[in-house]
Amino acid sequence: MVEKNPWWKNVSGPFPKWEGPVGCKDDGGGCHYGRGKVGKMIIHRAVNNRNKEEIMAAIEAGNDVNEVEAAGNTPLHSAAYEGWLEGAELLIGLGAKVSASNNAGDRPWHWAQTMGHEDMMALLVKSGSEPTQGKVIVSDHIPKVKDFFAKECWAHHPKPYAEFMEWRKKEDERWEMQRGRLVPGM
Repeated sequence: MVEKNPWWKNVSGPFPKWEGPVGCKDDGGGCHYGRGKVGKMIIHRAVNNRNKEEIMAAIEAGNDVNEVEAAGNTPLHSAAYEGWLEGAELLIGLGAKVSASNNAGDRPWHWAQTMGHEDMMALLVKSGSEPTQGKVIVSDHIPKVKDFFAKECWAHHPKPYAEFMEWRKKEDERWEMQRGRLVPGM
């Protein structure tokens, strides 16, 4: 069913351009670009396997220590969740952004807190992490965004990517063209 006044027709730009698997928020986290188009996540996997050598090899191969996955999490989020202090120290030493927040506004500190890793929380704070919530990103393909961007209180949140807005416009045009081809009553 097509909405008469879909949310994407009520959002004004400028819209950010997707620059690859990097955070779209000022703090270095977050990702609008779920839809199966994320990076290689080599460092994320290495962190989940607690493999420092793999992390170093990935960095030497040019991978970004702050790469985000579809939910906007960085490898440091994974290390914080796992409570892997040695890995977190390595990532921070390699330039990991300690206050990068994911799409839900959670920073690595929040993930450490959720899992009860007090040593990790202390390390992150000592390294400059903010224990405050970051901005929330509402995924552009979820119906709940209907009035999200229309509310003044949400105006500071990142907007959908330009690529998505162009795709929506073309989808609407295709739908209207198909609708015009329909024979009434059939």
